[in-house]
Amino acid sequence: MKTIGYAIVGTGYFGAELGRILNEQEGARVVAVLDPDNAPAIAQELHCDLETDLEVLCARPDVDAVIVATPNYLHKEPVLCAARHKKNIFCEKPIALSYADCDEMVRAAEENGVVFMAGHVMNFFRAVRRTKQFIAEGKIGKVLYCHSARNGWEEEQPSVSWKKIRAKSGGHLYHHIHELDCIQFLMGPATEVTMVGGNVAHQGEHFGDEDDMLFLQLEFGNNTYAVVEYGSAFHWPEHYLLVQGTEGAIRIDMFNVGMTVKTADGEEHYLVHESKEEDDERTRIYHSTEMD
Repeated sequence: MKTIGYAIVGTGYFGAELGRILNEQEGARVVAVLDPDNAPAIAQELHCDLETDLEVLCARPDVDAVIVATPNYLHKEPVLCAARHKKNIFCEKPIALSYADCDEMVRAAEENGVVFMAGHVMNFFRAVRRTKQFIAEGKIGKVLYCHSARNGWEEEQPSVSWKKIRAKSGGHLYHHIHELDCIQFLMGPATEVTMVGGNVAHQGEHFGDEDDMLFLQLEFGNNTYAVVEYGSAFHWPEHYLLVQGTEGAIRIDMFNVGMTVKTADGEEHYLVHESKEEDDERTRIYHSTEMD
C-alpha cells in the first residue's frame, strides 16, 4: 500500500492532534508542517520537515494531501494553494466565513480535480450513523422535528481568544456548526432558515464581540422542522441532539454522553462513540474545567 504524505497548515490544538493521529495510521505519514508560532515544536515531535512558505509546502512532490487547521478566517489561502498544486484537501470547519469564499474554494477544488472535505465529524459518530439507520428503518416513524442545543456559561478569560472574535471565528454559528450540519445530514437540506439572537451578557474588554445567544429555526418544506440553540449565556449547560418522530424519539446526549431510543416498547441505550471508555472520557471532559 502506498504511504500517503500529509502536510499540515496550522499546528495549534487541532492541527497538532490530527498530525499525531495520522502518524499512528498505517499508510499515512506527516511529511511537513507550517505554522508561524507552533510548527517548530510540532515538527520535532512528529519527526517531519518544517516549512515557512505555503507555496513551497504545497509544491512538495511527497505531499499528497494538505490538512488545513488554521483559525477559521485563515482557511481560504491554504485551500486555494493546495488546489492549485493538485493536492487533496481536508479543511477544518467552517470552510470559510462567507458564501463567496466557500464558493471560490469549492470551485478551485472541482476545477483541479481534487478531493475537498470539511471536518464535520459528528456525521461519523457511531450514534449519528445509528440514528440515520433507525430513521431509514422507520423505528421512530416519520421524523417530525429535531432540536439541538450546544450552550453553557462563559466567565471572563485571561485573554480573548480569536475564537471569540466574530471577524476571525464567525461566532458560535460558524465555530460550532457541527449540529447544524448534522441535522441536515439526518433530515435533508433545509428550505428556509431564520435566526434571532445577540450578545446579551458578555460585553466589555474581557470578552470578544460574538453573539452569546442564538436561536435558529429550520423548515424543511414537508411539515418538518428543527430548532438549534447556541451560546455562552446559559447557566444550565446542555449539548444534545433530539429527533422526534411519530412513533418515538432519539436523543444523543453529548454532555452526559450516551444515546437513548424511546419507542412504545420502552427505552434502549447505545454508545455515542466506539467504546464505553471513550463515552466516559468525553463525559469527564465536559464536566471538568478543561479548555483547549
